[in-house]
Amino acid sequence: MAIALIALMLIELLLLSAWVPLFFRTGIVLFNQRIAASPDNLRHLSLGGLEHDLPIAKWARLSFHALPDGSVAFRESFAPGFGGRYFPLMRGQLVIDSRRREVRVIGRCSWFALVLTLLVVPIMLVRPMAWPMLVCPLIFYVGYRIQRRRYANVVEAVQARLRPEFPRRFVDPQ
Repeated sequence: MAIALIALMLIELLLLSAWVPLFFRTGIVLFNQRIAASPDNLRHLSLGGLEHDLPIAKWARLSFHALPDGSVAFRESFAPGFGGRYFPLMRGQLVIDSRRREVRVIGRCSWFALVLTLLVVPIMLVRPMAWPMLVCPLIFYVGYRIQRRRYANVVEAVQARLRPEFPRRFVDPQ
């Protein structure tokens, strides 16, 4: 079972680092924030360079990547740095929905964290000496609270870009 968990973690890291579009579009949604916007604001909205609009924090920076379907995926950066680290429980996606006149910020659950959390009780029933594993859900909860706040910062940055006073570049209507 340990080998399967390690394999799952490595597969997830590979999918995250390769920016696989299907991986960022599927999964259990833990965070879903909708930001209403006018059609004109959506037409002029640019999500490029959004990482520079986020507050500088003590944590690793968020990395953004445009997906082929027009949405933008984001995750914790793998770059080494001096910032703090926590266990990332979500991968994110920004979706511009012109039909509903909104921008959605979606955070999907990590497969590894979900599977490990679900397996803690059965593992303890089979191996009672594994009781220290009970700290894993607590660590995941703390990581979730940190990451939820960081995703709220992404929502605030998108809202700031939707405000009329945000400087816009000229977009040719043709």
